[in-house]
Amino acid sequence: MIKGRKETFWGNLINMTFTNTQIAAILREIAELLSLKDGNRFRTMAYERAATSIEFLDRDVADIYTEKGVKGLDTIEGIGSSIAQKIAELLETGHLVYYERLREQFPAITAKLLAIPGIGPKTARSIAEGLKIETIDALPDALNSTEGKELFGPKTREKILRGYYARATQTRRLPLFRAEPIAEEVLSALRSERHVTEADAVGSLRRHRETVGDIDFVAVSTEPPATFDFIVNQPFVRKVLAKGINKTTFIHARDIQIDIEILPRENYGSLLQYLTGSKEHNIVLRTYAESKGFSLSEWGIKKDDKLITCHTEVCVYGHLGMAWIPPELREDRGEIKAALFDQLPALIEERDIRGDLHVHSNWSDGQASIAEMASAAQKLGREYIAISDHTVGLGVAHGLSEAEIRQRQKKIGSVRKDFPHLKILSGLEVNILADGKLDISDEVLAEMDVVTASIHSALGQSEERITARFLRAMNNPNVDIIGHPSGRIISERSESAVDWPTFFRRAAETGTAIEINASPYRLDLKDTLVQQAKEYGAKFIISTDAHSPPELAHMRYGVYVARRGWLEKEDVLNTLPFPKLKRRLK
Repeated sequence: MIKGRKETFWGNLINMTFTNTQIAAILREIAELLSLKDGNRFRTMAYERAATSIEFLDRDVADIYTEKGVKGLDTIEGIGSSIAQKIAELLETGHLVYYERLREQFPAITAKLLAIPGIGPKTARSIAEGLKIETIDALPDALNSTEGKELFGPKTREKILRGYYARATQTRRLPLFRAEPIAEEVLSALRSERHVTEADAVGSLRRHRETVGDIDFVAVSTEPPATFDFIVNQPFVRKVLAKGINKTTFIHARDIQIDIEILPRENYGSLLQYLTGSKEHNIVLRTYAESKGFSLSEWGIKKDDKLITCHTEVCVYGHLGMAWIPPELREDRGEIKAALFDQLPALIEERDIRGDLHVHSNWSDGQASIAEMASAAQKLGREYIAISDHTVGLGVAHGLSEAEIRQRQKKIGSVRKDFPHLKILSGLEVNILADGKLDISDEVLAEMDVVTASIHSALGQSEERITARFLRAMNNPNVDIIGHPSGRIISERSESAVDWPTFFRRAAETGTAIEINASPYRLDLKDTLVQQAKEYGAKFIISTDAHSPPELAHMRYGVYVARRGWLEKEDVLNTLPFPKLKRRLK
């Protein structure tokens, strides 16, 4: 039996089983503390890799341990026997001695400071030791004190304060990648109930927005009371808030509200459309319907006091004289007009993606070898991947020098022999420096199969300077792709200021592809900018930016963004077979 957790820096969580998110957070903090303590790259990477694996696992680690013990934990990809033992200790006792001893080496406030966007281990240590604050709320005054001004320059203080206020105003919206496994768990249970004939997720989750509030479902059941009784007795239900004839609401074990609504089959399409939203889309749709003498509701379409019921969404949109609109497009960005004139795009699908052109190995900051990344990509059905390790200008990511790049080329050549059906491309993620220069010579870049150029430093420069850096990179004949253009990290780092029309125009003119980075922490370029870029004729690459084998499966998040940005298969270059792709790259 897994014991409840004792009071720790997380707060008093007695009698609470650890969630995957909490376990991953502890492992990731161990990695940060190890990096701060001795800089041992390999130990740090081991904990980061384990945290990533657990974060994206489709089962609760606690359940695996309950069923199979330490041996079960040891079978999770990215978790070795040593870390498995530590997770077992955490689950059994509610605490981890190794972790607690590590934390004792630093002031207690350090871990809390690490939760603030933009504060890394070194900055946290400087604040804790230099300003000697005891609470997070004391941070603004401390930074503006004489000691704070002596410790940090004005730009650093401004960056820290931005992170502090961003954290203070964050909503309880959940990142899509965290909401999806919860939704799949509930939806699977709902569809398994013997009286249920149809069930779907709705709301922002169905539209694949990057963050999700509550998770909502609609269903058809021949016995709604029996269905609700079945659901509220599932192990993932922490607390039932309400249970009625047509609707039930509960708190999931992972602390998010779930609503399930059941209507008769003949009303299902209307309810599905209504609750999928968005609010803005529904307002425009309702306004259009009223102009044609119709009245819309979750029950159906009313015309001359006669209710027209719809089992499908196709029926709803069809009665209004328009084509069915994919959920991702329902944001009031022109989709109603396009549906009326049969001009909706044939949206890209994940199965259209043939390869991944932004993958890291352990030659830089990746957590697996080239062969391990290639093997994982092949299992996913990829036809080609580009090993795009960081270059020397990004020291924090163990970027490669020109000599190391050439050594890596030889390794790629030898690994290729073991994968005759997978094209393993030589790539680099080169740094666009503060003055717009690249941190590796054109001679080396010319030897690469594919080059992604990204900004990783001086992200707070003016719009004019950031844009000029991008334009200079795009003018380089060796640069094929601009990586994660806005530089944002969702809920942690805001976008850089960029003159997007100028950026998109130059990308189209030079044939430089724009990356949609599928990392669920980035999703960069975001959907609204993707839609704008398409209007300028720009082309795209959807890449995972994977640093470990499990992350190669994140391609779908990039595809979601592409769909929300109205992209079709022909807009995305890595839907091409390799010979055609090669001709399209610079």
